[in-house]
Amino acid sequence: MTSDATAPERDPFLEAVGRVTVAGAHLDASLHGLLGAIAFEPTLLKLANAEGTARLIDMCEVALTVGTLAPEDVAEVRACLARARELKDKRNQIVHSIFLQAEKGNGFEAMKPRSRKLGSSVVSLTVEEMEATAKQMAELRERMFRAGWNGRCKMTGMTPIPPPAPSAEASANQE
Repeated sequence: MTSDATAPERDPFLEAVGRVTVAGAHLDASLHGLLGAIAFEPTLLKLANAEGTARLIDMCEVALTVGTLAPEDVAEVRACLARARELKDKRNQIVHSIFLQAEKGNGFEAMKPRSRKLGSSVVSLTVEEMEATAKQMAELRERMFRAGWNGRCKMTGMTPIPPPAPSAEASANQE
């Protein structure tokens, strides 16, 4: 390699799509971990290894029906799974779309083929919104870990993880 080689130009759009893609893979791993925390069933965990996000969420929902977690822990896990489903849909919109520059503004039009139908769904997105989706997935991963840990700790005698303290930024936004 020579010293006169130029670095490739960075593309914020591609970086944002990449961050959402990687965050989605980490979300799947966290869903698998959550399933392990709420269901000690080796066959189910082996089956889950080959599953995608939607199926992992469904498997966690089924595991909750066995009755091994306290009702308050079930409620927190269900809230996490509902949020995971929302973020999965956002991730799929970003990762599986064809993007065109928006006619107005500096955003993009994300065109995603409709499942089993003709045509596409079109959503306007910005790089900032994509970055926010990746961040929300990371935050959900922390919440899912805490929910799985706290659901299991009562059975093992371990100390529960308290919810995070409200941040100064969140407090300022509420005022």
